Amino acid sequence: MAAAADDFAPPWPSSSPDPAPARGGGGGVYQVGGVPVEFPYKPYGTQLAFMGRVITTLDRARRQGRSHALLESPTGTGKSLSLLCSALAWQRHYPLRAPPAAAADPFLHGGGFVADDTQQQQATPGAPEKAAKKKNAPTIYYATKKLLDDKVQGCPEFKNAQKLSRHPSLQIGGSYEVHDIEDLLRVGKQVKGCPYFAAQTLAEAAQLVFCPYNYLISPIVRRAMDIDIRGSVVILDEAHNIEDISREAGSVDVDAESLDSLDGELARLATNQAVAMIYQPLHDVIEGLRNWITDQEGNVRDNEFEHPASFWTGENALKELQRAGITPVYFPLLQDCATKAVKAASDTESDGDHLAGRHAMTLESLFSSLSHFFAGNGRHMYDYQLAFQRFVQREGISATEPRCVMSLWCLNPAVVFQDIADLTQSVILTSGTLSPMGSFASELGVQFDACMEAPHVIDADSQVFASVLSSGPTTHRLNASYKTADAYSFQDELGASIEEICRIVPGGALVFFPSYKLLDKLKVRWTQTGQWARLNAQKPVFVEPRGSTEELEPVLNGYYNAILGKVPLKKGRGGAEQIVKNRVRKNTQQEPARGAAFLAVCRGKVSEGIDFSDDNARVVVSFIFVAMP
Repeated sequence: MAAAADDFAPPWPSSSPDPAPARGGGGGVYQVGGVPVEFPYKPYGTQLAFMGRVITTLDRARRQGRSHALLESPTGTGKSLSLLCSALAWQRHYPLRAPPAAAADPFLHGGGFVADDTQQQQATPGAPEKAAKKKNAPTIYYATKKLLDDKVQGCPEFKNAQKLSRHPSLQIGGSYEVHDIEDLLRVGKQVKGCPYFAAQTLAEAAQLVFCPYNYLISPIVRRAMDIDIRGSVVILDEAHNIEDISREAGSVDVDAESLDSLDGELARLATNQAVAMIYQPLHDVIEGLRNWITDQEGNVRDNEFEHPASFWTGENALKELQRAGITPVYFPLLQDCATKAVKAASDTESDGDHLAGRHAMTLESLFSSLSHFFAGNGRHMYDYQLAFQRFVQREGISATEPRCVMSLWCLNPAVVFQDIADLTQSVILTSGTLSPMGSFASELGVQFDACMEAPHVIDADSQVFASVLSSGPTTHRLNASYKTADAYSFQDELGASIEEICRIVPGGALVFFPSYKLLDKLKVRWTQTGQWARLNAQKPVFVEPRGSTEELEPVLNGYYNAILGKVPLKKGRGGAEQIVKNRVRKNTQQEPARGAAFLAVCRGKVSEGIDFSDDNARVVVSFIFVAMP
């Protein structure tokens, strides 16, 4: 979509003195959509266009009551920085906003730098600084896809949480005025206060709140954490997987063992007269679900080998839930009890009587899914599938006790996402890969008033070369279909092709595979044939580890060091094949750095959120129907 006429206001008078350089050089204050936006660097046209569309969307939301946007900007164009700078500038000047005037579109500059005399501005004399924070403006929730750890199970320093939240260093003008959880932890150790609960208190008055997706998407979590998104601005960064995340947020899988454990805990709490009104109804319904699972074990249908299952949708799913004691009439009471139980588990003092953390998580997940199923008098029934599954578990060749699972799967992401869009003033989804936007918006069931596909800040014609290899060095066809991926001829030709690419291209080479399973299979084959040693002879080869981010860090550092010509002498953790034994080590300082190769997995830890600039990625190779961001 082309930039709207009111996206960018005309620059301030050219007679204004240049602003003082900001960190990194070239920064200053820029007039975007009638709002002075502080930006720490000299912005590209793409960044100005992006900020303009954010401000235009928020202005439209203010005028109309609601407006949402889909904003795509390629990886590496600084969209997260542009998002924060523009959204905070709009929020800061929210009470002062006037209708913006028309201006030129920065896209006319080709996505590159905009001339200094057209955009750079001096700060408005007398403009409110920190005092503006106290004015009435929507709270901004900036959500990322990374989830936080499990719930706190009682904290001995809960009583000092208020003391921590009121610490002078965290207030306006304090050394940690803009703080993260590490700063709270640091101050919390001094005053012996809990940073987790202090963060909850501080969030109530905050203007910008960073949180994981599940804190906003799950209605049970929102109620338990006292998160009110009504009339707020929600920014979902890296939102290309929001359809899957929404479906997952509306779904639940719970096994019989977890229900048994939860049932026992609820039965214990129900004996406490002070809280029996909360826990007795929950105990009854969980016991009803457990009995339903027992009944289904004798009626399960064959689905596939050692995995029998039964499925229900629509009214049939509702009838099965009613058999377990969950009816449309009774559900509001159950939902209220579940919300109170989850809230008690998350913020009560340690001596209170409440659910343990893992039991609260089970209850929260179950009722989060059920709340969407029963919403709007059951209008979403046909967007759900209820399932009973029995999995045969084995120890060696012997079968053990089967695992029975009750699932309620959300099949339509709009079920969850529409609630967020209806409650908020504006939802802004951003990512490097949102196209095709028409189908993306259709799946979410929301009208997006602003859509933008920004160009890259680089010149794609002169700085990027893209090609499809149909055959390798021996002219064997590189047919990467499922049928041929296991063929040795294809695997050998692929290895030879990667070796040739590594021989020709200097610096770093990123090679992406569709799965860890195939990557492991190719590594075994290439080790057997000697191809692995030949690859390492061209460039030291590093492999993305399957484990946590902590395991990835030393592997990445080894990759970067190898590109710089620093030769590691021993095998690193996390699967890094850093240097083969037969590499020549004499006169190492005189040899030019040959770079390194990093073998990774699409949609893995390496493929998203890491900036491989300059020599760190002179070539990217991917195969098997995988489109790289």
